[in-house]
Amino acid sequence: MGIMLRGLQKEITAVDDRSFKWVLSKPYPKMLLALGKNNAPCTFIMPERIAQTDPFKQITEYIGSGPMKFAKAEWVPGAKAVFEKFADYVPRNEKPSWLAGGKVMNFDRIEWVIMPDPATAAAALQAGEVDWWESPIADLIPVLKKNKNVNVDIADPLGNIGAFRMNHLHAPFNDVKVRRAVLTAMNQEDYMRAIVGDDNSLWKPLPGYFTPGTPLYTEEGGDVLKMRNIEAAKKLLAESSYKGEPVVCVVAQDQPITKAMGDVTADLLKKIGMNVDFVATDWGTVGARRAKKDPPGQGGWSMFHTWHAGADCLNPAPYTAIRANGDKAWFGWPDVPAVEAEVTNWFDAKNLDEEKAALSRLNKAALESVVYAPTGMFLSYQAWRKNVEGVVKGPLPFFWGVSKTS
Repeated sequence: MGIMLRGLQKEITAVDDRSFKWVLSKPYPKMLLALGKNNAPCTFIMPERIAQTDPFKQITEYIGSGPMKFAKAEWVPGAKAVFEKFADYVPRNEKPSWLAGGKVMNFDRIEWVIMPDPATAAAALQAGEVDWWESPIADLIPVLKKNKNVNVDIADPLGNIGAFRMNHLHAPFNDVKVRRAVLTAMNQEDYMRAIVGDDNSLWKPLPGYFTPGTPLYTEEGGDVLKMRNIEAAKKLLAESSYKGEPVVCVVAQDQPITKAMGDVTADLLKKIGMNVDFVATDWGTVGARRAKKDPPGQGGWSMFHTWHAGADCLNPAPYTAIRANGDKAWFGWPDVPAVEAEVTNWFDAKNLDEEKAALSRLNKAALESVVYAPTGMFLSYQAWRKNVEGVVKGPLPFFWGVSKTS
């Protein structure tokens, strides 16, 4: 959205130390959303000295989020992050609402501890060594529910959308027929059961890209995801440019969700006749490798898995994964003008009906070109000690308003 606004910008000037004037060449209906949305990339206010950092260099000064300060001296990447209460912060006199409203901190210190092994995390929670577990795996939920000292509940009612992301730059997935073959062969139930187990209440099929139960949800063009057809997929693959080259599947093993989806995908690709090069690695490596545009056999990649918070998939503004503007798109770099045309139509829409019409067309175009393969919508749990109060449902943990008794 910043790129879009920059294209409309006539001038932006400081009025005084607390206000600025922004003049555009034409109205931008989603301006408040651009400034206020809470997922990355989003609008940050920062000191001038930091804002002047070269945009291609990592900033070196980390501060915090208002009510808390980041204790950089205690940071152990991949193991622990510490946040301390900012004594001079004055919260708004209103109830908190996710990242908005009054943020009252009841703790002097919060330690965010990374425990890659779920069994270790479960044991720590039950023993009272930690107070709150952000994302317990489904297999351990029955054990946690039996513990009289632990609360278990759905973390976010908007859920998550699983994603099988393909590289549109290089063979084999630069051929839309290969991508369509994958979509035709997919069975979302396989993916969802691999993630959440046999509890049918924790997942929904998703013949599209937008969050179920929200105003702009649509299934337009989604029939391909409603019925698995292995033979039709094999036929599409045979008609494509695929010649048996390895498909480099980069799969993070330290994230239960990506590991589960990766195993299903490896089996799926083999079933339709593809040569799978399964690269088992960690999420940090996936994060670094997916940014590379080199060919798969030269350090690049063919596909990886991830998931998106349902709160980020309500419309195209926060939903970077649905964009299809080539080099400016998210990892995989799809280039689909028909999708981008409907993104523009949504931004220009004057009412809800126009927004719905644009997203129905967008959903259809994105599925036809397979921007990425949605693997389904699933809910996740969170768990916390019963002496912790104020935990709310949302796309991420919110610490303000939370308290703890001895």
